[in-house]
Amino acid sequence: MGIFSNHIISTRKHEFEQIYDTYSRRIYGFALRLSGGDTYMSEEIVQESFVRLWEHWDSLNDRQAALGYLFSTAKHLFLNYCEHETVKYVYEEYVINHDSETSSEYENHHEAHSLEAYLRQIVEKMPPVRQKVFVMSRYEHKSNKQIAAELGISEKTVEVHITLALRELRARLND
Repeated sequence: MGIFSNHIISTRKHEFEQIYDTYSRRIYGFALRLSGGDTYMSEEIVQESFVRLWEHWDSLNDRQAALGYLFSTAKHLFLNYCEHETVKYVYEEYVINHDSETSSEYENHHEAHSLEAYLRQIVEKMPPVRQKVFVMSRYEHKSNKQIAAELGISEKTVEVHITLALRELRARLND
């Protein structure tokens, strides 16, 4: 590696450290509000958000976009965590309520597919736009920006539909 390469890496690292120092507290506060005060989860969200920012650092055209990227990433990480916890909780409750003492691998596989099928049934009963937004977000892994562009709606509307879909899933799964 030459002197020029070392300079680029050093500049990149310094720039990233400045963004971390400037925004990490704001992202932590945001994550803390989302998580209802869960400090461990908030710390994890901040760390993962900055890891993802570093991974996509070269693709950001404008360093000012870093804050928006961080907030968006933190929100998605939180929503993914909630979705994961909901599925995990429902699965555990299902197993407990169906008297499964040492289930075989086949039974576990079958139960996971049954739960997934049930989740898909809930999604299919959602209003059409909410259903489409949720599927594009969770199953097709599209960003809010991509979904908004494809459906011709605002990113805020996409966020509202995802939030309402997750609420509906949690409510139906807790019944």
